[in-house]
Amino acid sequence: MKNIHTLVTSTGGIVAQGIIKSLKYHNLYKKKSDHLYKIIGTDITYESAGLYRVDRFSIIKKPSDPDYLKRMIDVCIENKVQILFIGSDIELQILSEYKDEIENKTGAKVISNQQGIVNMCRDKYLTNEFLSKNNLNGIPTCLPGDLESFLEQERYPLVVKPREGFGSKLFHVVNNRNELDFAISTIENAKWKPMIQKYLENDSKEYTTGITMDKDGKGIMSSITMRKVLKHGQTYKAFIDVFPKVTKVCNKIATFLKAFGPINIQSRIDNDDNQVKIIEINPRFSATCPMRTVAGINEPDIIVRNVLFNEKIKIDKYRHLVCMRYWNETYLDKKEMEIVKSKKSNIKKMESKIFDYF
Repeated sequence: MKNIHTLVTSTGGIVAQGIIKSLKYHNLYKKKSDHLYKIIGTDITYESAGLYRVDRFSIIKKPSDPDYLKRMIDVCIENKVQILFIGSDIELQILSEYKDEIENKTGAKVISNQQGIVNMCRDKYLTNEFLSKNNLNGIPTCLPGDLESFLEQERYPLVVKPREGFGSKLFHVVNNRNELDFAISTIENAKWKPMIQKYLENDSKEYTTGITMDKDGKGIMSSITMRKVLKHGQTYKAFIDVFPKVTKVCNKIATFLKAFGPINIQSRIDNDDNQVKIIEINPRFSATCPMRTVAGINEPDIIVRNVLFNEKIKIDKYRHLVCMRYWNETYLDKKEMEIVKSKKSNIKKMESKIFDYF
């Protein structure tokens, strides 16, 4: 039985925790497997739930700190890391930029899309421009400077949102010019850049598609779409089924990009023409990753098998499920936690307790 040493960053976040769940799911439930995962977690604070659900952890600097990259490399070397999973958008930017350096110095494989894809997808306006220019189901969009001509073609309600940013932060649906101007100024006052889009009505027709591309960027290893219900910008309920119309469009985009590893595409059906329209592309694992794992598509494990073991993988079948999310708690003994925090070692270990009382 081989032990695969994996590092998951930003363990306090929902994306990283989904990766951890998927790796632990493999360890617990995968039959006839020849490998298990030893999981190392990193975060900038001890108050991160994910740190206490992995085998070992290290506290690191913020990505903006000059010593961040060096510390990440040191953690990989100290723990003999073979696979580095990136658990946040902020870290994705820097770790994809220095992917070659990290791999050369540590031997770890950094699971990240190409820097050009990461940069484009970070900017929702550039992403939509790419989609529209390549006839890949973009949404009518403009910047504030082109607003007057845009308003001659589109009707209210409209969406105003930052070109950058995550989740639903500063996302506005506006119904008139006053609301539109207020939304633009709110985003600008937050030092972000606004964009204006056609509003795609019907919340019941929003989808998230998770795709894994092989290490050559040529083949789709898995693709699974779920209809989702959002709450505070995150998937609150998910319906895992077969949605061929949506999946076909998303697969075409992933193949066109020649992406590597995980890619997540958010979409809606446009009521005006009944076509799939792309809201955003995330060149990373989705927060819905563990839902796909339980359905039979363990995206982190698929990528490891392809990258480390050179397996040729193609998974088409999965379980059709309904997933309903809820809050849960994990507990630490306060005195034990203080002892762990006081230890000088860079590599620490402490397990939290989760009660099965729901």
